[in-house]
Amino acid sequence: MYMKRGEREAACRVFEHMPNKTVVSWNSLLAGSVRDGDFELARRIFDEMPESDLVSWNTMIGALVQEGMFEEAIELFREMQNNGMKPDRVTMVGIASACGCLGASDLAKWVYTYIGKNGIHMDLQLGTALVDMFSRCGDSYSAMIVFNAMEKKDVSAWTAAIGAMAMEGNAEGAIELFHEMLGQKVKPDDVVFVALLTACSHGGSVEKGRKIFSSMKETHGVCPQIVHYGCMVDILGRAGFLEEALDLIRSMPMEPNDVIWGSLLAACRTHKNVGLAQYAADKITELAPDKTGIHVLLSNIYAFAGKWDDVAKVRVQLKEKGVQKVPGLSSIEVNGMIHEFISGDESHPEKANIDLMLKEINFRLNKAGYVPDITNVLLDVDLREKEHLLSKHSEKLAMAFGLITTGQGMPIRVVKNLRMCSDCHSFAKLVSKLYKREITVRDNNRYHFFKQGFCSCGDYW
Repeated sequence: MYMKRGEREAACRVFEHMPNKTVVSWNSLLAGSVRDGDFELARRIFDEMPESDLVSWNTMIGALVQEGMFEEAIELFREMQNNGMKPDRVTMVGIASACGCLGASDLAKWVYTYIGKNGIHMDLQLGTALVDMFSRCGDSYSAMIVFNAMEKKDVSAWTAAIGAMAMEGNAEGAIELFHEMLGQKVKPDDVVFVALLTACSHGGSVEKGRKIFSSMKETHGVCPQIVHYGCMVDILGRAGFLEEALDLIRSMPMEPNDVIWGSLLAACRTHKNVGLAQYAADKITELAPDKTGIHVLLSNIYAFAGKWDDVAKVRVQLKEKGVQKVPGLSSIEVNGMIHEFISGDESHPEKANIDLMLKEINFRLNKAGYVPDITNVLLDVDLREKEHLLSKHSEKLAMAFGLITTGQGMPIRVVKNLRMCSDCHSFAKLVSKLYKREITVRDNNRYHFFKQGFCSCGDYW
């Protein structure tokens, strides 16, 4: 039963006066706090436990993962090892999830090796977690090695494998796996169709997406839910079929939510349709008046169109609501450590070397014909200031850091919290060619694999 915070704290006071506290009773209190979502109290209980067992550590690691504190979960796992506690499959499911969400490829490989060396049983749940981990790290090759080695595969395992194809925009590979799944007599569910439609969206496979969507109910008896309509709006919108996307929204058997309209709004940004963007933004405001992120997106659309008066109006509204734009944040894993960069970052200990590296990169890129795309700077400032702001985007800082801290020819992997802009995309393509590096960037939408001046997305994202 769910307990309010005051009730939980009262229960803790009662627990304090219990004469014979055992690790089992401590674990029960810890699990209750986690179940009720009070992670602050759970951490305090865990730290106060006079002794802990494997259940204690697993509960706390799981809680940190659930709360999105992935680095803290990995740090607690290391502490667990230092305390001589041997992890089990439950531990490794949590750690695999943390590695995947961080996009920490090197750490993911270590986790996989650790499981094998320590004889941890690879059951269905752990195998699926590892496939998902490698998928999120942009390593579909390793994901498929794990998947193919699994003795049993349920629909969740197949979905994870199809998701690995989706992350890199490989619609053909995703559909091929789907047909293989059907051949194994595994019945598809609604989740696997989300992965399939996502693959079509990332791969720009509009016609395949249409066919999969129509086959859901007709062939497989799965009734499309609102999330599937959202995927179709995304597929059509990305490809520029904005009117068809709008018609689909209007024909939905359920009321479209703010996420549906948000997909259309994002497509309007890509295709610079200001009128439809305003319409979609108004719909979102009606449905979710507290969802301030749409104002930021609308402001960006106005800025792209050079409508600075409209930009100013939206920003006044944001200021009145006390909303600040989320800054671009990129992270890179070097020697097992995660380094984070914010756009315009001046705080990193290697700032001087990063600046020198960026100067060298820009010199070489300019000689190769690179021209900064200043349309990505959504501020009404002069040309020189726009070029300066553009040069300090977080993924550029992370790439420069990767070049100075990794060996020649070593791959560079960056994770970004926002969509990669077109200028940084062009920048990464040229860096991969001039410095002979494979560069991977996972933004909030998909993976980009840069090699020899080309990107796996085919400049479609």
